[in-house]
Amino acid sequence: MRELVGKGRVYFAIEKYAANEVSLGKAAEIAGVTISEMMDLLQKLGIESKMNIADYFEGKEVAERIV
Repeated sequence: MRELVGKGRVYFAIEKYAANEVSLGKAAEIAGVTISEMMDLLQKLGIESKMNIADYFEGKEVAERIV
């Protein structure tokens, strides 16, 4: 059951990202994966990256919090 919920979150995040409703970082957060993992998932599904400067800064902020 937990796996199904996780897959649903990933699917929902990918749908929102593909529809330009959320950023890459927000999609990764919704899916519960890293930005890098989300990028890999999108690439495997043939969904073109919409990464922009806001995504860059969001990723930078996350990295700074981790360090």
